[in-house]
Amino acid sequence: MPFAKRHAFDLLFRRHRQELLAFAGQHSNHEVAEDLVQEAYLRFIQHAENGSIENPRAYLYRITHNLSADYFRHGQIRARHAGDEEEIELVADPQPGPEASTDAQLRLKRCLDALNGLPEVYRHVFLLHRYDGMTYAEIGKALGIPTRTVERYAAKALAQCYAEAGDELSQ
Repeated sequence: MPFAKRHAFDLLFRRHRQELLAFAGQHSNHEVAEDLVQEAYLRFIQHAENGSIENPRAYLYRITHNLSADYFRHGQIRARHAGDEEEIELVADPQPGPEASTDAQLRLKRCLDALNGLPEVYRHVFLLHRYDGMTYAEIGKALGIPTRTVERYAAKALAQCYAEAGDELSQ
């Protein structure tokens, strides 16, 4: 920005700053008024580059008024929904957090490693029951083995998962 324009903006800022602060402070505290006036000058500078502003003081007042009105409206909305934040925090997120997801993946890997160390029929029975949801009787019928044997295989596979993964599976 050329020196002449920068000097003109600086002069305009110093000349009208106090009255704009008083104007913006009618509906807000001093800190907010400072922010609003600062934002008004930034917007003024952005629009003044093309030289189409005939009355800079009136334009600054219009920008400050619009910013004040926006701030006031946002304040009303914040006040109306102030208690909502507490209610939102009480709602449980159905998705597990990143730590829970990582822990679950680690437990699954350990369990799968444990299952890979078992005879194939044990692993097959376990997965049919736990993953596919088949009952012990259905598995026994499908594999042609007694239901009691299916129960033993599933129990041994589960015990192997607990032994391999340790206490992490019981959490």
